[in-house]
Amino acid sequence: MSQPSVAPSVAPSVAVVTRTKDRAVLLRRAMESVLSQTATDWVHVVVNDGGDPGPVDRLAAAFADRYAGRLRVVHNPRSLGMEAASNVGLRAADSRYVVIHDDDDSWEPEFLAATTAYLDRQDGTSIAGVVTHSIRIDERIVGDRVEIDRRSPYNDWVRSITLFRMAGGNMFPPISFLFRRSMLDEVGYYREDLPVLGDWDFNLRFLARRDIGVLPRPLALYHHRPSSTDPAYANSIFGAQDKHALYDALIRNELMRRDLDAGKVGLGTLVNLGQHLSLLELKLNALFDAARFSFRVLEAVLSPLRWAARTWRRLTGR
Repeated sequence: MSQPSVAPSVAPSVAVVTRTKDRAVLLRRAMESVLSQTATDWVHVVVNDGGDPGPVDRLAAAFADRYAGRLRVVHNPRSLGMEAASNVGLRAADSRYVVIHDDDDSWEPEFLAATTAYLDRQDGTSIAGVVTHSIRIDERIVGDRVEIDRRSPYNDWVRSITLFRMAGGNMFPPISFLFRRSMLDEVGYYREDLPVLGDWDFNLRFLARRDIGVLPRPLALYHHRPSSTDPAYANSIFGAQDKHALYDALIRNELMRRDLDAGKVGLGTLVNLGQHLSLLELKLNALFDAARFSFRVLEAVLSPLRWAARTWRRLTGR
């Protein structure tokens, strides 16, 4: 483990945890993202989960002056998995707030300042976390460069976070979510037996106890590489779709069995009902989109016919 050259005398406001493995080109961008924050009261914990330590240590050395003692690097001798790596990072530093900054995502410079200020104002309330809106960025890895293809709003429809809506499916990416460290004691850490969907499981447990506020500003950048053929750079939502589907069912079944064993309606009922309502919502939205398209086509056809009818009446005096 590489420790910061200057240890802070008090715990920083935020611990930023980044999991990485053999993706130096993306890790460099993640480090730049953290270093570009207008807020400076943070510690960045980089967990190298079984990857080659050389490139990580070289990046740490290259950015050492800018970090000024705010970087901690943890090398796992072997890969522990995504959620276990998150937990290693969370335990490696103390702080008031925590956030998972995946090595392939990034922030706008005001993210930490805006989210910590929001939660500071929520002291004494049930709100223990906050999410911002996100921008989806589609990109490609070309050699040692990242090329951006397009940017689009990701979840600008989110105005509130409810347990019922979260039961249908995850509503936000980890890069947009900052929360109080005390919630780890209240709901537990990330489940290390889940290779995917660990963030959704954590969000469900979080919302079962506390609330999450929404800061409707697009301050989180959620990067996707849908065309990547290199497993090392593929997003899990594209590179592990079958695994996502499997563990989605396993989590829902596990929670439903708890309800059945307890003889009550609980979170298991909610996540299964929420899934079907979410699917129904998608189908209804598709029908509405098709109807709107049909109306536009019909209007395009009728418009010249109306013009022709008006012209005919003027010419014939009818």
